Amino acid sequence: MSVSGFADLPLHTGHVPPWLYSRMVKLSGLIVELLVDEHGIRDTIKLFSNPLFFQAFNNMIGMDWDSSGSTTITTAALKEALSKKDVGIKVVGGKGVYAINTPVEIEELGRVWDVDVERLKLMSRLSAKIDNTALQDGYRLYHHAMMIGSDGTWAIIQQGMNEKTRYARRYHIWMENDLLNEPHTGIVGVKGNYALNMVSRMSSDARVTILDLVHQDANKVIKDWALVRAMMRGDSTILTYLGKEQPKYYNPYISGVFRPYMASINEDAIKRARDASDFKDLLLVRGLGPSTMLALALIAELVYRDRVDWEDPANVDPRRYTFALGGKDGSPYPVNREVYDAVIDVMQAIVDAAKRDRGLTMYLKHLAKVAKQWNLPTDLVRPTPP
Repeated sequence: MSVSGFADLPLHTGHVPPWLYSRMVKLSGLIVELLVDEHGIRDTIKLFSNPLFFQAFNNMIGMDWDSSGSTTITTAALKEALSKKDVGIKVVGGKGVYAINTPVEIEELGRVWDVDVERLKLMSRLSAKIDNTALQDGYRLYHHAMMIGSDGTWAIIQQGMNEKTRYARRYHIWMENDLLNEPHTGIVGVKGNYALNMVSRMSSDARVTILDLVHQDANKVIKDWALVRAMMRGDSTILTYLGKEQPKYYNPYISGVFRPYMASINEDAIKRARDASDFKDLLLVRGLGPSTMLALALIAELVYRDRVDWEDPANVDPRRYTFALGGKDGSPYPVNREVYDAVIDVMQAIVDAAKRDRGLTMYLKHLAKVAKQWNLPTDLVRPTPP
């Protein structure tokens, strides 16, 4: 799908006031209840796999529009709200230790719903490896959440941080996306100059080469890696032997940003990788992390001349939705408790009435069309101070 606009996610300290968070939980649950009633479980989850929809949802419940918390707090509010509602959708995982606990929560869900627990656990782990190992953009994952439907539908919402720049980046994956070729519905964050993107279509030949490499003797991979290190040091003997002064697909990311000392080969992981039947299996090999993947990518490109995609894939302005209830940071205006409570009451009445009167849903669609025509002063939405 096509996404456009921007959403910077600076890392912010502090907490959401309890009075606001409790209201976020209530409103989140009501909105999802309406969505499921109108669109069904599958299409509701698919909506949240759209980064623009997720960002707008975050804005509507009063969270900062440009904060790293727009991921963590919104997901937490959704998780708590849906744990109290029987709408066929749950959220597992979250920030820090909650992310690590995702497999356990999936198993608990499997005792309630007839879903493929092992498949869900596998997709959860694979999604994390995609954004930590296959895609290396300078952001380390610290938040991993999975939205799961009682029909087995799932979507991933995870976030990484760059401690140097103090910015976060959010990744959205929908279950029907090709997980090896552009798996993301969208990536929210400040676009960088370079990244190692092994889940790009441009890197498809390199993926084949890497798989062939690990199927050979591990010593062959070690020798190729030594060759790459020599090439990047500018060893004239090796370069003369190859008959090339520099790699065919030379770019400053390889020679400058990713120097050889930033990559290394985990020999044990390479040996275990011999049983990998495809690149997904390779990603799931224990011990095969970012540094080994980087080394394999450099071997594929510099030795075997298979092109690797070094383009940063970040892409995603739903600021207009901050006018619904304001923002925690006061942008474009502070959240008003009385107004928020009135909105919750109205939403609850709509949820109750919509089940009896389908004509109300048509009226809500009419209101949505009217709202799209409003020319809101989005220039009033200021960045949240760190």
